[in-house]
Amino acid sequence: GELDPKLLDEYIHKYKVGSFLNTVNRALTIPEWHKIIKTMQDEALKEPNKIPIIYGLDAIHGQTYTLESTLFPHNIAMAASRNLELGRQVTQVTAKELRASGTRWNFAPVLDCGRNPLWSRQVETYGEDPYIGKTMGTAVIKAYEEGGLRNPNAVASCMKHFIGYSNPRSGKDRTPTMMPEIELREYYLPQFREAVKAGSSTIMINSGEINGVPVHASKYLLTDVLRKELGFKGLVVTDWEDIKRLHVRHKVADSPRKAVAMAINAGIDMSMVPTDYSFAVLLKEAVEKGEVSMARIDEAVRRVLALKYKVGLFENAYP
Repeated sequence: GELDPKLLDEYIHKYKVGSFLNTVNRALTIPEWHKIIKTMQDEALKEPNKIPIIYGLDAIHGQTYTLESTLFPHNIAMAASRNLELGRQVTQVTAKELRASGTRWNFAPVLDCGRNPLWSRQVETYGEDPYIGKTMGTAVIKAYEEGGLRNPNAVASCMKHFIGYSNPRSGKDRTPTMMPEIELREYYLPQFREAVKAGSSTIMINSGEINGVPVHASKYLLTDVLRKELGFKGLVVTDWEDIKRLHVRHKVADSPRKAVAMAINAGIDMSMVPTDYSFAVLLKEAVEKGEVSMARIDEAVRRVLALKYKVGLFENAYP
């Protein structure tokens, strides 16, 4: 729970990091969270443009990263209740406790359709039925963002993992999916379509691949389907280290820089890199070499800034 001042200075002032995503390996007290986020914001606001950082966490069944917070049943149990009002109330408690901790962005709800019993993350889903998934999912999204994100009891939601993540052929997490498009559209797309209509502010992408194409590199899914067909206007964020995996695991990019260019050009707006600042360096190189256009950078930056404005960070960056 302790920040390294030298590293923080390097990340913010040298590499211009604007988001801190996920957390340390233990739950923190509210005063500890406040101290950490205040320290980060103090550094960010020393920059000439005074753009605050945004902090995001996975509070998918309660704010599990804050000591003495309220923990709730996972999505599969909430779905079994068939009780949308209960789902709404649980979500409002989670949002309030996230905001009390100083966090304004939650990587939830999980909208993956749980149709493969082999998959290790079934408990995170609302089960196998798209109707329950989309009705419970939209109720939760509206509850997270109720009253607008400047409301001190609301947080930005993040529908995930777009799309087809929950049906890998092996059942192991982050492994390939083989699926006809009609199945993808009938069982896995409706939840996201309804979530976009419900106003979810952000979306996280499937770590795996569908029919041989990693979703983080799929311009068809991230731009043609998500942006043009569903009309999503918000921020697209990667999952944990998934741009790197286009090179080291999926092997569709022949270098780390090409992986960055491929993902950004496909439609990714923000990269979640856990342990280094390689993304910042490689993206700058990709732009300088003409592999990513400034227009694409401006588009992604507008969405990041829009989210920060939407959650009120420019009015008050502090917990």
